[in-house]
Amino acid sequence: VRESIGIVFQEPSSDELLTGYENMKLYAMMYGLNKEKIKKGITEALELVELTERKDDLVRTYSGGMRRRLEIGRSLVHKPKVLFLDEPTLGLDPAGREKMWDYIGRLVEELRMTVLLTTHYMEEADSLANRVGIIDQGKIVIIDTPKALKKTVGGDLVTIKTTKPNIESLKKLTYVKSIQQKTDQVLITVENVSDNLQELLSVVGKIESVEVRNTTLNDVFLHFTGRRIQEDGGNSWFDKIIQESVTK
Repeated sequence: VRESIGIVFQEPSSDELLTGYENMKLYAMMYGLNKEKIKKGITEALELVELTERKDDLVRTYSGGMRRRLEIGRSLVHKPKVLFLDEPTLGLDPAGREKMWDYIGRLVEELRMTVLLTTHYMEEADSLANRVGIIDQGKIVIIDTPKALKKTVGGDLVTIKTTKPNIESLKKLTYVKSIQQKTDQVLITVENVSDNLQELLSVVGKIESVEVRNTTLNDVFLHFTGRRIQEDGGNSWFDKIIQESVTK
C-alpha cells in the first residue's frame, strides 16, 4: 500500500540544509527504488513542478511556493497511484495558489493520478475537485459533485432593481424558487441562473440594474454545519487525527 500512495503534509518537512535534488533523492531511497528509477523519477518530478533549474540550490533559499512545489515533486518520485495533499496552498499568495492549482490539475490530467485534497479554501475545492466531501466534527456529512452540492442550498440569488416587476409571470417560471419584493428591488432565487438568466430578465419588466450572486461551497458548508468555513478553527483533517492519536 505504501508504494501506491504519496503524501504532502500541511507543515513543510523538507531539509533546508539539503538541495532540492538531495531532498528528493533521500525521499526516494526510503521507498527502496534503485538508482535508475531514482534518477528518472527525480528528473520527471522536477520538470513537472518546474524546479529543474533550482535543483542544486539549498532549500533554505527557496520561496514558500517553491518549497510546496518541491514537496509535491518529492511525493511523486516513486510514481504513486494516489496522492494525499493536506492544505497544499496554505500561506501562498494568489499567484502561487493559481500555480499550485495548475500543478494539481496536471497530476490528474497527465498522470491520471487520484488526488485526495483537504482545504479550507472553498473556491479551491470548487475549481479542482470532481467530488467534494463536507467534514464536520470528524464526520463526512455529505459528499457529491460541487454542482450538485450547490443545488442543495436552493439556487443562485438575482437582485433586480425595478419599480414594477411582473411578479405573476415570474411565479410561473419553474426554475424560480422564491421571490422577495422590496421598495425598488426584487430578490429572486433561481436554479441554474447561467442557463435561465436571459429568459428571467425578459419576464421581469423594466430593469434599472441587475446583480447576480452565485451559490458557493461556503454556502453549502454553512447550510450543513451551521457555521462558515473560517469559523472551523483552522486545523486540518490530518492535524485533528494526529491530535486525537497523541491524546489517546
